[in-house]
Amino acid sequence: MKFLLADTLVYNDEDGSFALVDTPEEAPQMLTGIANAIMKLLVNQHGNVVEREAFLRQVWDERGLQGSNNSLNQYISILRKILAGLVPDALFIVTVPKVGFMLSAELPVLPLRNASGEREPTGRQGGFRFELLFCCLLTLVVVALSLWSVVMKGEEDRTEMHLLTHIGTCPVYTFSPLADVFHDKAISLTQTIQRDGHFACQQNAIFYLHVQNGLLYGHEGRLVLSQCFLNQDKASACRTLYHYEW
Repeated sequence: MKFLLADTLVYNDEDGSFALVDTPEEAPQMLTGIANAIMKLLVNQHGNVVEREAFLRQVWDERGLQGSNNSLNQYISILRKILAGLVPDALFIVTVPKVGFMLSAELPVLPLRNASGEREPTGRQGGFRFELLFCCLLTLVVVALSLWSVVMKGEEDRTEMHLLTHIGTCPVYTFSPLADVFHDKAISLTQTIQRDGHFACQQNAIFYLHVQNGLLYGHEGRLVLSQCFLNQDKASACRTLYHYEW
């Protein structure tokens, strides 16, 4: 089956090929069998975290192969490089530390059902805003669950986070490191949403930031800022702000 990813990239889960919709004359990028099995699992579980154990079981064990966390990390790295080379501004694969990986809930994923690879006529124009609203709500749920999972694992997992800045004395972490050139932009976006939502640093509070690459380049994108309160290194409550720029 074919899927349209990020409104730009056609992925065929049967032969493991990627093809840009605006360059049909170019040869598609082909994945190896293992890489395609990982990508297929991510697409089928779009917006949901796939645990490492599930990858090892469904991609390696069920094929009679021996896998490991290191081999999984290597294939995830390969997929990220391929996807970044095809669509540089899109964040495809999100790491949930100590848990697994997921295909970003913010990423539009649409099935392509006819032979020409075009979308079926489903009244998408009329339902476009509904899909956006649904995507926004799903993003909130997924990020909130991911944050809860990270914080519940305590101090050991928080060392996997990357310190961006502080709100008062409260640290603000990101899930992945940002290039130095994007730090000021990310901090500015954080301060804006923090002021708009009246989030203030409170005792035993910690902030987590998830920002889509498009915002860092000055384009449209989404940003999620969560404030979690810790009690004996465990989260007792989290509040989340969601921001979308057209």
